[in-house]
Amino acid sequence: MEKILDLINDYIIILDSSGEIKFCNKSVLTKLEYTLEELINIDIKEILYNENEKLKRYIEKNNKKAKLELTFDLCSKYGNKISIYGEVVLESFNDKKYIFIVAKDSCEKTYKREELEKILDNLDINCWLKNTKGEYIYVNKSYAKELKDERLNILGKTVKDYWSKDECDSFTAMDREVIESKKIQLTENYTSQEDSESWVEIYKAPILDKNNDVEYIIGYTKEITLQKKLENEMYLNHKEMNNLNNLLMNTNSKNSIQDLIRNIGENIINHFKCDGVSVLLINKEKSCLDTVLNLGQANNYKHDDEIDLDILSDLSNVKNLNGIFNINDVCNEYLKNHMLKNEIENIGIYNMEFNDESIGFLVLKFLGNDTLRFNKFDYLKTISGNIATMIKSHTLSKEVKDEFEKRKLIESELELLIEISVDLIAKISANGDIKHINSNWSKNLGWSQEELLSMNMLDLVHEEYKDEYKKAMNDLKDDTGCIVIKMICKDGSYKWTELNYKILRDEDEFIITAKDITDQRKQEHERKILQEAVHMESLKNEFFANISHEFRTPLNIILGTMQLMQRNVDKNKITWDDSLNLESHINYIKQNSYRLLRLVNNLIDITCIDSGYYKLQLGNYNIVDIVENITLSVAQYTKDHGVDLIFDTNCEEKIIACDPDKIERIVLNLLSNAIKYTDKDGCIYVELIADDEKVKIHVKDNGVGMSNDKLDVIFDRFKKIDNNLNRKCEGSGIGLSLVKSLVELQKGNIYVNSEVGIGSEFTFELPNRVINDSSDITSNREISKITQIEKCNIEFSDIYS
Repeated sequence: MEKILDLINDYIIILDSSGEIKFCNKSVLTKLEYTLEELINIDIKEILYNENEKLKRYIEKNNKKAKLELTFDLCSKYGNKISIYGEVVLESFNDKKYIFIVAKDSCEKTYKREELEKILDNLDINCWLKNTKGEYIYVNKSYAKELKDERLNILGKTVKDYWSKDECDSFTAMDREVIESKKIQLTENYTSQEDSESWVEIYKAPILDKNNDVEYIIGYTKEITLQKKLENEMYLNHKEMNNLNNLLMNTNSKNSIQDLIRNIGENIINHFKCDGVSVLLINKEKSCLDTVLNLGQANNYKHDDEIDLDILSDLSNVKNLNGIFNINDVCNEYLKNHMLKNEIENIGIYNMEFNDESIGFLVLKFLGNDTLRFNKFDYLKTISGNIATMIKSHTLSKEVKDEFEKRKLIESELELLIEISVDLIAKISANGDIKHINSNWSKNLGWSQEELLSMNMLDLVHEEYKDEYKKAMNDLKDDTGCIVIKMICKDGSYKWTELNYKILRDEDEFIITAKDITDQRKQEHERKILQEAVHMESLKNEFFANISHEFRTPLNIILGTMQLMQRNVDKNKITWDDSLNLESHINYIKQNSYRLLRLVNNLIDITCIDSGYYKLQLGNYNIVDIVENITLSVAQYTKDHGVDLIFDTNCEEKIIACDPDKIERIVLNLLSNAIKYTDKDGCIYVELIADDEKVKIHVKDNGVGMSNDKLDVIFDRFKKIDNNLNRKCEGSGIGLSLVKSLVELQKGNIYVNSEVGIGSEFTFELPNRVINDSSDITSNREISKITQIEKCNIEFSDIYS
């Protein structure tokens, strides 16, 4: 007998007449977590969670009451409260009278398993129960229909027996996740086949045993295709309709809303399997209903697109007809006639409301006896509300479109005017907080627009000008003012700004226009410095010119006197004692006079060039003769110094536009430098090379040379390259600078190559051109030998023998 009782799922407890426990089946022991030995012969009161008077009286008077129904609480071994509901009866057991308690959990007292299965079978969802091996141990009627099999055949099978490999893998992975995580899993599955698509919501949850291990997996699937489509349509509608700017600028908005409603109507027909869908809108101006959608085979009968509201004499009753109705239940004659003409048996009417205002109706139509298997009232009300929202959004957008476009045009013109303005424009509050700025502020000061809008105007004012700014903003004349201040840039620098401002007293705000005058202030400052520098340079040049001319007069007298003395000595009109070595002293005086004269001439020329008064005497001359003659005129001089001088050319005649005197000075200066830095037995090589574009004159020596760091400054004025060399020569540092200026005045260039211990090579080049005035062409130029010697003496005066 005990074994049979252990097989029963109900809780069975057997008591003797005193209330002591004589037997508990396995269901009780499992629930209370006791062993049978622990409960045998103990009083039932020991496991009651709290005292139960009905049970106590029944035990005391068990021979007088045959049956009792009651609810009471038991206490598990670990103190948990177990509420149970059942019957207490007096029965024979092993030839004795015993009290039998047959009970269930209290939550099961109002229904049975069969009732629960009926509930699950009538749900519009697929339900199932699996064990951890994935085997079905329960499926409801809807899921069995989905699997196209009998329920008894499904039990014990797995998803592999009914689904494709991809779907099977997906379902198995979800089951495994539920088992491993012991958490609920909810997902959406999308499938697409040819021209159809479907969405399914899948829910799975674990059922745990007393050891907190997963014992079963319960789940359901719910078809949500229409819901997903509507969500997508509403998303598109929200994206387009609720973006007021895009909506108002969309000239095809009327077509797009009609397409959207048609798409929703088609989805309703496909999902609910109805035979027709209509959308009717209330037109208050015309007191009628406008038909904006009429789909399906239940709409073959053509009625007017406008339905007079008078036809719907009891419109308030129509508004209340939310749901599915048979033709016989419709009291409105127009609707009834419409249904009869179109062979409509059942009709669903759903009021479309927006903010408690009825704007129309969604109508579902069914031919014959067809209707919805489940009357999804809330679902269809939601759809009706969504359609109402879309239509109302579209309607409201029309009402504001003209005003919006006007305002947008005005604002765009104003914004354009502000943005193209070169000024910095801003609106600030009375306490200086920046409310609005144009983009020029960011371009000018470097702060981003977001940073500027979070700042106070005083934050941008340089510390030196904060007090002046505050005073100016407080001391307004005629509500306007102007101030020049420094404004701080993001990188820490500042800019000079001319600030004009006006107070808007009604709004208690300031309008500010600012202009960056940093460049203007800088130019004014630089202009002042330049004017001062020009003035000082003019004074300096004038001083050099004057003093140079003052030097030249006594020098000419000294040189003239020395020449006269030399001539009288040569004619024996003057004699002196050789022991006095007066002739040597006269030569020193002459050489140093030449040096002074050379320096004075260079200073006068430099001053004239800087002042812009230096004039070239250009003519068309044979450059080969000029360079060759001046080179040969110093041949004896170089020979006396033990230096070889070689001249070479690639042509015998080349007529170009040049100033021969300046060419001679250039060549003599370069030869002078070469002689200074070329040791005895050295060589100086002068070469002239002419081509179609240029004439190049090279003066090369094999002297001491120069390092590369000296080449960059060799043509700078007053620079002396080799101050440390112990050579018998002197220099002022302006010779090569003057040479460069003379070359450039004739549209030429000069450059140098040098290497220490190897020598130096100076090259100047002149353009191969002639001047147009043929009267200036001079192929031969006469110059006296004395003049050439004089020029050499002057140029070589700083070279000592």
